[in-house]
Amino acid sequence: MITDLDGAPWITHPDWAGDEPPNIAPVLRTLIDLSEQPVRARVTIAALGVWTADLDGRSITDQVLEPGTSDFGTRVATTSHDVTGLMSVGVNQFRLQLGEGSAHVRRVPDRYTKLVGRLVAPRARVGFLIDFADGRQLRITTGPDWQAQLGPTTLSHWYGGEDYDATREGGDWTSAVVVADADAAPRPWARRQPPMRVVESLAPVQRTMIKDSAIIDFGRNLAGREVITLTDHFPAGATVQIWPAEYLGEDGHVDQHSTGWPIFDSYRGRGGAACWRPQFCYHGFRFLEVRVIDADGGPLPATEELVAVDAERIMTDNRPVGSFSTSDPTLDGIHDLVGRAIDSNLFSVPTDCPHREKLGWLEQDHLVFEPVARRYHIDDHFADLITHMSDAQTADGLIPDIAPELVVFDIPTHLGTDFGYRDDVNWGSAIWQIPRLLHRTYADLEPARRAWQPGMAYLDYIDRLAGDDLLDHGLADWITLDDATPRALVASYGHARMLDAAVELAPLLGHDQQADDLRHRAITIRRRLAVHFVDSRLRTPVIPDTQASIALLLDLGAVLPATHQQAAEQQLLARIHADGDRFTVGEIGLPALIRQLTRLGEHELIRTMATRTDVPGYGQMLAEGCTALAEHWTGAGSRASANHFMLGYIDRWLIGSVAGLAQAPDDIGWRHAVIAPVPLAGVDWAATDYDHEGGRWSVRWDRSADRIRLQATVPAGAVADIVTPPGLRDVEDPDVEKPGAHRRRVGPGDHVITFG
Repeated sequence: MITDLDGAPWITHPDWAGDEPPNIAPVLRTLIDLSEQPVRARVTIAALGVWTADLDGRSITDQVLEPGTSDFGTRVATTSHDVTGLMSVGVNQFRLQLGEGSAHVRRVPDRYTKLVGRLVAPRARVGFLIDFADGRQLRITTGPDWQAQLGPTTLSHWYGGEDYDATREGGDWTSAVVVADADAAPRPWARRQPPMRVVESLAPVQRTMIKDSAIIDFGRNLAGREVITLTDHFPAGATVQIWPAEYLGEDGHVDQHSTGWPIFDSYRGRGGAACWRPQFCYHGFRFLEVRVIDADGGPLPATEELVAVDAERIMTDNRPVGSFSTSDPTLDGIHDLVGRAIDSNLFSVPTDCPHREKLGWLEQDHLVFEPVARRYHIDDHFADLITHMSDAQTADGLIPDIAPELVVFDIPTHLGTDFGYRDDVNWGSAIWQIPRLLHRTYADLEPARRAWQPGMAYLDYIDRLAGDDLLDHGLADWITLDDATPRALVASYGHARMLDAAVELAPLLGHDQQADDLRHRAITIRRRLAVHFVDSRLRTPVIPDTQASIALLLDLGAVLPATHQQAAEQQLLARIHADGDRFTVGEIGLPALIRQLTRLGEHELIRTMATRTDVPGYGQMLAEGCTALAEHWTGAGSRASANHFMLGYIDRWLIGSVAGLAQAPDDIGWRHAVIAPVPLAGVDWAATDYDHEGGRWSVRWDRSADRIRLQATVPAGAVADIVTPPGLRDVEDPDVEKPGAHRRRVGPGDHVITFG
């Protein structure tokens, strides 16, 4: 694939070769004159920014927002496309339109931007390979003979929106210039991540007029773009503006406080019917406000007689693998909140939100790995994160919190140098946590091999920060409702967990000696944590007495001996009850808390905490009308982002406990599962399935009177341990006389078991 570009220089419009290029996006073209029909033809493209390409007006691919995000100073994703069916005898016009994307973000008047990162301006290398029936081969590459123009896209801002002027279509062409030779520019990169595509088209569920504006409601939060259709009545020179938002203000107009503002797209029409959608950016939104401005700058009513608006949802083309449902609409609603937030942030690099930042914050990728992996196949997608983290690693070993690191945030002076927007071990430890999870889920060790040395360099960096004491650095328990949890406890938890991941991976990679050393260092951190935060003389041994403090220490096994462990478990339950049976943890403490409550069998308590509508949490988000998982426990009330997946670990409990299908703790590659459903009070049934590459798993249980009927499917070559639900017994096993956690191992096939 890469050889197609040998000798092809980077080209762009002459105005884009300077230091201050215009806002108007460049278009490149070449004319290919064929005397006979080719039997095969492909084009390979490496382009910086965002590109779209067509042959004689027909798009060469259904992939969108290519090439995705990377460290553009180092590498750019390069893809090949079969264009045999698009080429014909005669002159074929190939056009490549370029937008700025995340490679070239700058400030422009009256448009929102999260950051300024002018890494590399739009430019491209292209290579055609065309084969004929007689064995001849024609090779065409970019060069000074290609042509360029400043096209109809007059602004392509990654954050602020896109402007298109149809009156500029069909402009004059000029000669392109070579801006860099192939060796001096970012190298082509064969990514593993699947391409981004339009995965769903949505029609509005409601359209409301407020004065001259149309307010379009799609009924749910999503990531994607609008599609505008102008009617024959649309006046020449008039402009449509589309303003996306997650909320409406009290006046009924869109409220962009959660997304940044002003953000809008615009289309200036030539008059009459037309259809347009942004090509070079996307948005996170539920609502769109449509405004029409006539050629003289005055408002026109944005009625359907002038313009109709639909939406296209965009994400990476990951294969769906799982589902979950129950008879309880609240539990289903929580699952949908998590799922829609995952969908909205699965782009080339998983993002924190699809609007305000669009950045690859790393902590969520391992903290919420299991819910994501039970929804989509993500082996290839998340394997690329190792490349991005390695590219972002600094000379002193730091793995930044964001990868690719498109921006280094300025830290307010009063917060000190140890504030963790760039430097937090619970983020940077993804360098080993993600490979560990990829290996466990898919039996794929290749990411771990690539991550080992960057991980060792990062560990050295963290060890230097910690010195001979606990690590006290970073963001602490981010978005917590109880800020009494010490930062040193949270950071040292991440430090120990990173070492645990390395201990798991080291023998698999042939680093047995290092494994012993890493294990000893993890034990040392646990002992230091116990010294600092456990007082065995007290009835509440963990100090301070917060949900996160107790859960994190229990999750590490750092509360010793066993009597102290039991006291800490009781302290955790007492703390939760004292807090009103609600979550007060942040995103680092949340997985630990849910794991510990699950281990203790406190499923009804988890359900109560998750479903309450009168306190900040998932239930309140649903009650307030959120349709995707919010950035903060306070949900819509915070007016923060309504589309983050970082609090999504609750889905692990829904799928693994309520429905009851989880990977066995010692398993690699889903060859061994534990089926342990928890029939919650008032829930009549629950179901989940998982279409792993090794085969399809499914579990469904139904309640009938005092019995539970379980149906389970185990794929070929796998086994499952079926655990009798608490308080019930396996009525079909004559050896079981008392209720309890009886296990029955079953092999491949369909199984039906009744518990009573």
